[in-house]
Amino acid sequence: MRLSANWNLIFRTVCLALVKPGQPFRSEHDYRRAETGGTPGSNPDRAFLLAFGHPVVEQHLARRVRAAQISSIARLTPFTILANVVNTFVIAVTFQKFLPFSYLATWIAAIAALLGYTLLKWVRAKKSPVQLASRRSLNKAVQHATVFSLLWAVVPITAFAAGDPDGIWIAACVSTGMLCGGGFALATVPQAAFRWVAILYVSSLVSLVIGQSHALWPLFLLLTSYTLVVLGSVASSGWLFASHFLAEAELEQRGELIALLLNEFEEKASDWIWETDSRGFFRSVSDRFVHASGQKRPALEIMRMVDLAYSLDEPDARSAVAGLEEVMSSRRAFRDIVIGVEIAGEERWWSLAARPVHDDHGSFTGYRGVASDITEARRASALVSHLAEHDSLTGIGNRSWFLKQAETLMAQQSQFAENALTLFLIDLDNFKVVNDTSGHPAGDELLRQVAARFTSLSEGGTILARFGGDEFAALGQFVSDEAALAFAEELVNVARKPFRIGRRDFAIGATVGFTCFRDRGDTVDDLMRKSDIALYKAKESGRGRALAFENEMEREVRERRELEADLREAFEYEKLNVEFQPIVDARSGKVVSSEVLLRWLHPTRGDVAPDTFIPIAEHAGLILPLGAWVLKKACAAAAQCPELESVAVNLSPVQFMDPNLVEHVMTVLRETGFPPERLVLEITESVFLRDFGSAACKLQKLRDQGIRIALDDFGTGYSSLSYLRQYKFDKIKIDKSFVDEIGERSDGLAIISAIIALAHNLGLEVTAEGVERQFQVDALRTLGCDTLQGYYFGRPASNPVQIAQIRKEDWEDRSPSTAPKDPGNMQSAS
Repeated sequence: MRLSANWNLIFRTVCLALVKPGQPFRSEHDYRRAETGGTPGSNPDRAFLLAFGHPVVEQHLARRVRAAQISSIARLTPFTILANVVNTFVIAVTFQKFLPFSYLATWIAAIAALLGYTLLKWVRAKKSPVQLASRRSLNKAVQHATVFSLLWAVVPITAFAAGDPDGIWIAACVSTGMLCGGGFALATVPQAAFRWVAILYVSSLVSLVIGQSHALWPLFLLLTSYTLVVLGSVASSGWLFASHFLAEAELEQRGELIALLLNEFEEKASDWIWETDSRGFFRSVSDRFVHASGQKRPALEIMRMVDLAYSLDEPDARSAVAGLEEVMSSRRAFRDIVIGVEIAGEERWWSLAARPVHDDHGSFTGYRGVASDITEARRASALVSHLAEHDSLTGIGNRSWFLKQAETLMAQQSQFAENALTLFLIDLDNFKVVNDTSGHPAGDELLRQVAARFTSLSEGGTILARFGGDEFAALGQFVSDEAALAFAEELVNVARKPFRIGRRDFAIGATVGFTCFRDRGDTVDDLMRKSDIALYKAKESGRGRALAFENEMEREVRERRELEADLREAFEYEKLNVEFQPIVDARSGKVVSSEVLLRWLHPTRGDVAPDTFIPIAEHAGLILPLGAWVLKKACAAAAQCPELESVAVNLSPVQFMDPNLVEHVMTVLRETGFPPERLVLEITESVFLRDFGSAACKLQKLRDQGIRIALDDFGTGYSSLSYLRQYKFDKIKIDKSFVDEIGERSDGLAIISAIIALAHNLGLEVTAEGVERQFQVDALRTLGCDTLQGYYFGRPASNPVQIAQIRKEDWEDRSPSTAPKDPGNMQSAS
């Protein structure tokens, strides 16, 4: 059911149908709001309310819908009567063993009376079908279903109260069948169906309680699920039934409108008959022709059709004259020849059709034909063509028009290679902010102003188009690469200036990627692809700039795509590895934690650094499943190593922006049996650059579950101190770049000391990353660092048990450096 996500309206309507079927909403305000569902003219919501008997349409249509709902039920009357007779017979035969005859006879008599009444109503309806029905008729149908369901509700309660096994079995089957069958039979009147299903559902629940079955909860769940399916199907069927009538009514209205337009067209039709003699001069000129031509009758009688066609000095009109002269001189029949005529200073267009006329001797005597004034149609066609090729918001060209123009210019460039043809792709920066903060009308006005500025730059011959959203394109010929670059930079500069919308100024910007047409084998698609690559590269390097395409960029993109395909394959076939790097206590030297590292050993490229493949995974939409896999593997392995106090797993910014992050993490912990208190999630400051107000809430939810949060790469981003005040962390990790400066720069120790003092004052634990030398260990221990991490303490291992067994004496007396030759290839990522 494609309603407008107005679940409050659905819930209220269903509840009202169960409690007070046919009762309208309490107030006019509620009724109007429900009628539209918050969206004026929302047909799905109106159809849903109409199905439940609410008068959300004009009275006549509502009465038609009610009549159709009742008639739909009436069509099934013979089958429902037969089903009731069979069920009554089965119940009578089964229940006579344990139920007094007087009770059974009373129930059968009630069923028979109700069936007789139903049959009588059906016979009357067959004789005189109901075309319009009132709300009272609909309420009677609901009451009829209510009484019927109450009679059948007695069956399971009686059977379970008596405790007879055969009676219980038969009653259960009959109740289930009646619940489902009755619900679907009454589906076109949802109020009646809901009442029927609800009563039988409640009676079945009462029966289960009376029977005191050992499988009470499974039976309750099964019964409830079946009932919900039936109710959902009933609501959907009722909605579809009512939607049919709404659509039919709308088609009728459109038909009336079309008929009105056709009548108006016929009244204003401007066709007329024209005749010529053998020399081509008009004869037998009609009044309508005189009026259409704007000429006097004597003047027309000494004119030819070609003379009228020459009256309009317009390229299309001139080209049409030659065709008219040629066909009339050859004395052939013709049709749909369009000529232009100037009438009282106004441009008009006529469509001509004629055939040659011959006398009894076969001699040519002239032409007889029909002329039609198609000026308005031609203008409408021109308008449609303009709209088809131009952006309706900004008035500049659209994508299809631009690509056609590009193909034409490229063909000309191939023949007359004077100036270099250059294609520019332009993306606006921060445009979404305008829409989000000031609404789409402000965004539309901004796009119009941007198009106006770009158009002013393109007046020298460069064509401009809007591809959609905040994407623009330009194409022009430039004498040199420097001139093309200058034009691209002008595009960036004019977009950088503030835009005044209402009383506010908006500062956005633009990023431009462009390429020149040099290879004669290139197509428009090739230019678009190259410009897009340059645009992507410009965005990647900071936006707000113009960048020309270079062949090296295409090689990078190709390699990136190849690497992306290889990464997908590696992830699918589990060719990625998870390893654990030890984190030791700075005082005792004991391995207390570990950081999870993701490794990819490519079959031809060797070790691929996480800094290379993690951004690819983020761009390819692979980071969420990949991150979930890493977390699950890490938690499952660490759960087998209780010696480690904790395990740290990195979260990428894309993972952190996932709205279901907390639920996914808790699901992994439950599946692996890993305690939340032993999990540390590491995030970087780049997470907060994308924060839309949810970061603090997510962090708090994770910490409420016992999970600890670490701020990774501390000090290398922006506004680190403000993040420490605004968000809650459990530990911070000093970036490797500061540790590398120990012993090389005097201010390195000062920065580390300040970070440690700041963290301890805030009650945070401090971990130093990238420890690779003994003197770094000594310095960090002296400065009060809590834990240390680096290859000085051993290489990562796939099994956390191996790193947990590393002892202090294994690394305390090592040589000054035990770091691997290329530690950059062993960075952590997740």
